[in-house]
Amino acid sequence: MNFKTVISLFLVLFVSFVYCENGAELLFHKKIVEGPVVGKELPIQFIIYNVGSEPAYDISFIDNDFSNAEFEFISGSSEGKWETLAPNSQVQTNLTVIPKKSGIYSLTSTVLNYRKTQTSSEFTVSSAASYSGMYVESQADYEKRTSLLIKEWITFFVLCAGAIALPYSISTYYKKNYENGIKK
Repeated sequence: MNFKTVISLFLVLFVSFVYCENGAELLFHKKIVEGPVVGKELPIQFIIYNVGSEPAYDISFIDNDFSNAEFEFISGSSEGKWETLAPNSQVQTNLTVIPKKSGIYSLTSTVLNYRKTQTSSEFTVSSAASYSGMYVESQADYEKRTSLLIKEWITFFVLCAGAIALPYSISTYYKKNYENGIKK
């Protein structure tokens, strides 16, 4: 390494240590647990991780992606509110909905608000790591994709049996009727 590279690395490390903030740092994740199918329950998890060195305060979020008429609300909540979240810990809330029709739905990033310190008056805003869109599959497509495919398996076994039975029957015929290549 040359001298300029060493000096620039030292300056980058120095600046990062000077501007490094202590306090709460939250990671927010919106997770769709299973593939969405019309008429089947769709569980969604909202998970918040505190990866910082201090507790976070006044944590709240509201998700509006599943509140429209195309989803039937079953259980849980699409919003969450906590007073504090200790460092190196997590909280989660679950939401269960049933999609009413198939198609592509755009999903927005859910916004999380929290304060990094108890005395801070300003809120830090973060958005959920999430999907940009979701395809809701129709019941018929889901059953077609996950069915046992009985006809295909029967056809496969018949073709395999034919491929094995023909050479076996020829071999058996020659063993019974020929000895050392001469007909008995």
